[in-house]
Amino acid sequence: MMLSDEKISHIVHLLLEGLALEQMVELPKKDLAMREGKQICTKFISSLSACEEIAKQRIRSQKNPPPENSSQWDILYSKYFEEEMKKKRGAG
Repeated sequence: MMLSDEKISHIVHLLLEGLALEQMVELPKKDLAMREGKQICTKFISSLSACEEIAKQRIRSQKNPPPENSSQWDILYSKYFEEEMKKKRGAG
């Protein structure tokens, strides 16, 4: 999963705008908040992509892997993806 820098900027802008609108944060340095938000968003997307690839590889490495996009594939993918995300949360 890859998002362009423009899309990430747009997402972060919407998040910061929403937080400010709801008076959940004050952003005296909006440029700094945008940079930090983009870094966090980019790291998160990278983690999702890594977990996605590991989950797919675990399925493909089985002796008799199910066909991709079958219900069995989807069940295994969800299970392995969640396991990888838990590992990342524990490590982070």
